[in-house]
Amino acid sequence: MIRLRTDGLLRRLLLFILLFSLCFTVLASSVQLYFEYRREMRDIEARMALIRAGYLASLERSLWDLDEAQLDVQLRGLVDFSDVARVRLVSDDFQLLRGEAEPKGPLRIERFPLDYQPPSGPARHLGELEVSIDLGAVHRRLYATGLASLLWMGVFLCGLAVALSGLFYRLVTRHLQVMAEFARRIGAGHWQEPLRLGRRPSARADEIDTVANALDEMRRAILSDSERRERDRLALQDKRDELQAMVERRTASLARAKDDAEAANLAKSRFLATMSHELRTPLNGILGMAELLRGARLQAADRQRVEALYKAGEGLLAILNEVLYFARLEEGESRAELVGFSLRQLCQEVLALLEPMAMDNDDTLQLVIDEQLAGYQHGAEQYLRQVLSNLLANAIKFTEHGQVQLKVQVLASSEASQRLRLSVSDNGIGIEPEVQARIFDRFVQASEAVARRYGGTGLGLAICKHLVEKLGGSIGLNSVQGQGSCFWFELDMVCGQPAPTRSVAPLPLPSLDILVVEDVALNREVAGGLLLREGHRVSFAEDAGQALQACALQRFDLILLDVHLPGMNGVELCRQLRATPGPNRHSRVLALTAGVQPGQVPGYLDAGMQGVLAKPLRLANLRQALAEVTPRAVAGADAHMDWSLLDTHRSLLGEQKLQGLLTVLRQSLEQHATALAEALPAQDFTEVQHLAHRLAGSCDSLGFSGLAALLRGLEDAARQHDAQALQALGEPLAGQLAQARTTLEQLIQS
Repeated sequence: MIRLRTDGLLRRLLLFILLFSLCFTVLASSVQLYFEYRREMRDIEARMALIRAGYLASLERSLWDLDEAQLDVQLRGLVDFSDVARVRLVSDDFQLLRGEAEPKGPLRIERFPLDYQPPSGPARHLGELEVSIDLGAVHRRLYATGLASLLWMGVFLCGLAVALSGLFYRLVTRHLQVMAEFARRIGAGHWQEPLRLGRRPSARADEIDTVANALDEMRRAILSDSERRERDRLALQDKRDELQAMVERRTASLARAKDDAEAANLAKSRFLATMSHELRTPLNGILGMAELLRGARLQAADRQRVEALYKAGEGLLAILNEVLYFARLEEGESRAELVGFSLRQLCQEVLALLEPMAMDNDDTLQLVIDEQLAGYQHGAEQYLRQVLSNLLANAIKFTEHGQVQLKVQVLASSEASQRLRLSVSDNGIGIEPEVQARIFDRFVQASEAVARRYGGTGLGLAICKHLVEKLGGSIGLNSVQGQGSCFWFELDMVCGQPAPTRSVAPLPLPSLDILVVEDVALNREVAGGLLLREGHRVSFAEDAGQALQACALQRFDLILLDVHLPGMNGVELCRQLRATPGPNRHSRVLALTAGVQPGQVPGYLDAGMQGVLAKPLRLANLRQALAEVTPRAVAGADAHMDWSLLDTHRSLLGEQKLQGLLTVLRQSLEQHATALAEALPAQDFTEVQHLAHRLAGSCDSLGFSGLAALLRGLEDAARQHDAQALQALGEPLAGQLAQARTTLEQLIQS
């Protein structure tokens, strides 16, 4: 049996009808009472008019005649009027009152003046008639009438509401409940039983029949779809089993391919590391010997041959660097260093650098810069320099007796940034249409003939594309074979400020005592020849044992240490030198190696080295390293800071890595300086020695040479238990620590 829901549609309909009936009953009763009230008021006005018209004259005559008996009869007649509660006559001769002395309830009092016109003479005012109407009786009649009307209408409308609700239940609600139960069965998956309504079939379908038919059609559609889905499921089950077997076979194949790819990637990394070392080592000898011969007195023909040898070695080194650089890009080791710079100045510098190459090809270089270009930018200057250098070098390389143009356009501009388009155009040999789509891929060149004639690795444009995309830009080209090419790239550049510069005037370098630790005789000869030609005193060691013996006998201003030594390698040798007391414990040590990948350099610095000299050894790089060895007081810079060492770290590690190291040093100073200040007055020699040793190494490795030297003095004094020396060094230590903190804050904030 279907039960009515207490919160169902029928209940809400019944409540709505009852509420409407109540409101209608109250409104109708109010209207009826209003009209009844108006009728009562009209009756009262009619009685007052009757008194005025029919009784006043008789009362005036009786009052003129002083007929009290007649007045009494007349006043009693007025009291008999409906709703008249009291009548009072007031005159000079009479004070008459008929009716209730103090009537209850609200009253309406009407006063009529009594004036008599005698046969002769003027009219005489005789008195006043006061009639009090009992409004309470009127209100009681209205209340009784309204209550009766309200009750009868309420009973009628409630009966009507109940009748309508029953009719609605029979016609609508019970069928809705049947359909709801049917929908629940459908939701539960019982699709076989059709929908049946408990009503007689009718020739004319109404809305209930329409909904019922739609629900039953839905049931049949679901049933049909379920049967179709079951057939499809069985078919899919067969396919799934087949695909699962195929996936298992493919997964096993992919696992083998993954292992092969990882092995190939490992082999590639080992190959690149080996190629870097094995090729750079002989190149070091080739270019070093060529560098020495270029400075010798040779005949013109021999000088030309040496120059050709040097050019060929540089070309081979450029190819090697390009391959290794692209490998680092693929491995994600190259990160953009964001600095402030001038794009206009950058373009001028790149063109000036490539001008000799253009002159060799009889090419003309042009620079066109949009006047709207901001004065300074903030971004990856080194990436932009490399992209422009590659594109311009390619344009010059493939253009003879022609013109190469570098153009900078401002596409969109705002206060904070500009959208720029940089293009390199030439009128050289151009690129075939079928090659243009893949010209930015690795190891792709315009054609075999071009590769044979012009050489190269086919990596330059791939590197450009990689760098531009890392900057969030896009790159492309327009080219017509035989007419020239235009390579362009677009990117957003943040407007910036000029980067602060620090210049140190170049001064002649003093003669230095230098130890070269190198196991390859050719490399020793190259390094020794270059150093001797610069006027330095050079000693040699072939392995770690000879190096330790030499360091025990003599102090060296600089130790050039090959990383790949037989037996103990250069990294372990440097650690031993730093840990062993002796004359070279704090000497400057530079790694002399072909392994200059970013992942290798931090290991050299952690071992105590102050920098890296990359093989092949170049005279310019060697001179820069020798300038950094010179005491800062001689070189004209701050005595407490080795700025050149910081610049070396910045070039090798990048600004982000250097900022991290500076932050670590600041934390270390904050952590240990307080403990050191407490240990000094307590003359805790063991703690002072330990803390000074830890801080000295960290400060020295990041260029804080003044503080490092003072800390080493503290370490030596603590080792010797020299209390007087510790006391003397306390005040200078506080000053150096304060200066170091200030410098660190400036470096980190900038």
